[in-house]
Amino acid sequence: MNNRSIYGRLGKAIIKLRKKNNLSQENLALDCYIDRSYLADIERGKSNPSFKILYKIARRLKIKLWCLMVTV
Repeated sequence: MNNRSIYGRLGKAIIKLRKKNNLSQENLALDCYIDRSYLADIERGKSNPSFKILYKIARRLKIKLWCLMVTV
């Protein structure tokens, strides 16, 4: 398993949860204090987000960080 596939699965999980919470990329990014283009890169699997960023995203999506990680 390569890193790209891990980040790709993480991105898909974030997209699914973001849409489930009726959030746009812009709104999620603003709530997490990150740039929308950075969130887009995370969702496309092109970025390696820090633990802190993943925690912010999970918190805003109303899930525990470990739940997000289990989907990967």
